[in-house]
Amino acid sequence: MNSVKPSAAPADAPAPVPPPELRSLKIKTDAVKRLIKERKIYFLEADQQRVRIEKLHQKESVHEADIRKQKEVLEETLGMIPYMERKIRAAMEDLDNIVTSLVTENEGTEFQEVMDANIVIRSAKEALNEIEAQKGEEKDKEEEENPSQENKEQDNQCPL
Repeated sequence: MNSVKPSAAPADAPAPVPPPELRSLKIKTDAVKRLIKERKIYFLEADQQRVRIEKLHQKESVHEADIRKQKEVLEETLGMIPYMERKIRAAMEDLDNIVTSLVTENEGTEFQEVMDANIVIRSAKEALNEIEAQKGEEKDKEEEENPSQENKEQDNQCPL
């Protein structure tokens, strides 16, 4: 009889089963992506609202109440930005904790989900850095438009 020797590793052997935490990781990764997109949408909406208000100011037959209402809408939109910042920060920290746990428990094993999560964490950090930069720009702009009493007093002092 002719016997066939089985190969050491069958070609169709299943890949190692990933840990169940990968499902949670995928969900958290998608949540952070969604929050980053929402944040961008709020900034776009605020810009559009500013343009809308500017156009209303240019029109002659617009009631002051209409302008005031549009400013309220803008303030509500701007109020969502700090909320989104907190949500992104919390979700990013959650995601980072899961990644750290998975990497520690499965040392030497690389999962695509972990690599994707690391990319999203970097994106979240960039988004948070953009928020901080925009806050600084807005603060500078506000100080230029409304100088503080201290700055006014300094301007009025006579140099000796």
